[in-house]
Amino acid sequence: MNYWSWSGKYIGQKYNEHLYSCKGKPLGYFYESEVYDFNGKYIGETLDNNRLIVDRNKRGKKKSSKIKPCNIAGTSYADYVGYVMRVGYEDFEINF
Repeated sequence: MNYWSWSGKYIGQKYNEHLYSCKGKPLGYFYESEVYDFNGKYIGETLDNNRLIVDRNKRGKKKSSKIKPCNIAGTSYADYVGYVMRVGYEDFEINF
């Protein structure tokens, strides 16, 4: 499945339980609808099926750390029109 930020920027894809950037770099792992980095720190969650957003109230949330997988082939998709930001949230941003 492919994912975009709340503002519409293409982020990357889910492969197995991991989120990979559009360049194939592993960004984190999914725990239900939430995404964590490999140190176990909350970095965002999914809303509206394929959009990633950050709940400010969950910034300190932690899960167990996981081993970072190898890179995979990248993917490229067009950006979408962004959504109006929800109160208490901020856009999901990753520095590629």
